[in-house]
Amino acid sequence: MKFGVVKAVATAIFFICMIQLPLWGQQAAVNSPRGYAGLVVGAYGQDQELVNGMQYYDRHSRSLGHPYLLEGWVHQGSVTIRHHLYDNVMLRYDIHAQQVEVEYRTMNGALNQVILVCDRVNEFTIGTMHFRNLNLEESQEFFQMIGEDRLILYIRWKKKLVPVSGNSSFIEEFTAPKRSYLLQLDGSIAAFKNKKSLVKLFPDQMQKQLKRLIRTNHLVLRTATPEQLELFIFAASDLINRGAHPW
Repeated sequence: MKFGVVKAVATAIFFICMIQLPLWGQQAAVNSPRGYAGLVVGAYGQDQELVNGMQYYDRHSRSLGHPYLLEGWVHQGSVTIRHHLYDNVMLRYDIHAQQVEVEYRTMNGALNQVILVCDRVNEFTIGTMHFRNLNLEESQEFFQMIGEDRLILYIRWKKKLVPVSGNSSFIEEFTAPKRSYLLQLDGSIAAFKNKKSLVKLFPDQMQKQLKRLIRTNHLVLRTATPEQLELFIFAASDLINRGAHPW
């Protein structure tokens, strides 16, 4: 009789444990997120878009210089991933590999970096610089945007790695940033290399005024500052919107 009671009690305890263990496991999973995905959730909430990237590591430890636009450290900005805006993030732009890297602080206070998936990034900003992901000739690249509406200037920034000699610590070095240009006028995008080819992208009745505008502002495309380019695009947009008249 006593054996039967003990057996019944043991069976009841067994079934209670079988019910409770999955619940305890689920609760532990909620309270203790593990791995990289859990760290991102802790930093940014439940939105998983920022998880879709590769863990950053330094691939250029034996290279002089750095692959980034601006300085080699992170800057405050924003990034739009699949049309979802993440504001007030710290990022930097690798113009050698054409990659955007986001830095964030994990739940335990450490800094971590992730390389975003390029084709999921629509746009991003670094300070006052605005970049858009353009799909041109079956490739996707980031271009700095200056202007809006009918007239937009796109700047593609690039650095190359070249061999270095006479230094046992380094095998290569990054070049200074180089740029190339595209112009979007009324939805049509075309490349240009110099002031002459730039002017030819505009309607015939505007070209004389644009040449004068370039001379007046001493515009040199190779070295022009963002402020100079912005002023030029603003003035050219004004001519387009008012309707240019030959002088």
